[in-house]
Amino acid sequence: MNRKFKPQALLKNQLSLENNIVVISGGGGFLGLYFAEAVAEFGAIPLLLDINKIGIDKNLNALQKNNYTAFGFECDITDSANIDLIVSKIIEKYKKVDVLINATNFVGINPSDFEDDTNQYFASFENYSEDLWEQSIKLNLTGTFLLTQKIGRFMVKKESGSIINIASDVGVISPDHRIYKPDPQNNYQGMNFNTPLSYSVSKAGIIHMTRYLATYWAEKGIRVNAISPAGVNNNHSEEFTKKLTNLIPLGRMAFPQELKGPIVFLASDASSFITGSNLIVDGGRTIW
Repeated sequence: MNRKFKPQALLKNQLSLENNIVVISGGGGFLGLYFAEAVAEFGAIPLLLDINKIGIDKNLNALQKNNYTAFGFECDITDSANIDLIVSKIIEKYKKVDVLINATNFVGINPSDFEDDTNQYFASFENYSEDLWEQSIKLNLTGTFLLTQKIGRFMVKKESGSIINIASDVGVISPDHRIYKPDPQNNYQGMNFNTPLSYSVSKAGIIHMTRYLATYWAEKGIRVNAISPAGVNNNHSEEFTKKLTNLIPLGRMAFPQELKGPIVFLASDASSFITGSNLIVDGGRTIW
């Protein structure tokens, strides 16, 4: 335990991530880009991990257009041997990992999925397939476990590090199933998607994994926290947005840029005495 730690006097210095190496799983996804931008803005080098190489390349291009230094690694975080290979490459090149952001989501729910009536990921609970359940738990929960374990070993040796797990408001509360169902009185046809049990359960597991590892690694100087966002605006339909925002005291969905502050805060020494927390970024939804 680093009892000699002393924070910088100025907050702007506490927020600095200069020369930090930040690994982001799900780095090829929608939010992965914003997380990478956030840490790069404060001087870090983001390393994007994703099984989706097209997504990685797209996000790297966006980062490089803004003159940020970033790199990508095609990686299946459900494959232990594949993670070992990628992590060994990262350690060989950079000698360390300062921050790990676990931001992988099974299927990567996005508006293009919502219009697909045949997408079994959104099947009712009564008809939900065991295979999809297992896949969701494997990626969201087991994948996070494996990557955290393998990178955590190097943080333990260095006796420092910040781990940020991306959970969800529906890992804290149950989703309101009514927002997906038709409401003829208000001329609402309902939606072709929902929040599957597998998603909520895996995100609840992520929150408890956060607390467990926070106490387990505290004496090693490793902080482990979670962020639980509510719905993030990503070109959702006007009807659905209205239904969801009626449940949020601030009256709107989050903009993806609004997750940048929480990411930088928890990654940096500005949160040096915070561990085991679940920072809920939901516009007040979970307090209603």
